[in-house]
Amino acid sequence: MPKYAPDDLVIIRLLRAHMGEVWAEARPKIEAALPDHIDPALIGKWVDERPEPGIYINEYGVEPRFYPHRVSGRLLEFYRSVG
Repeated sequence: MPKYAPDDLVIIRLLRAHMGEVWAEARPKIEAALPDHIDPALIGKWVDERPEPGIYINEYGVEPRFYPHRVSGRLLEFYRSVG
């Protein structure tokens, strides 16, 4: 199981709390809920906002776990198989 920094866990929990919501509406809510010491730009560490989302290593050196669906724009989490 990967080890996450405490700030990463805050962001991941907020993202999961807004799963299924339209990303354009959920992002401002997530940014508003972030503690003052967390830079909202770090949301990009965990959300793949590219037009064609897919699994890749981003500039933070991690695979984003979440993405807005191409058609609906709703926040989803990439499926991960274990094993």
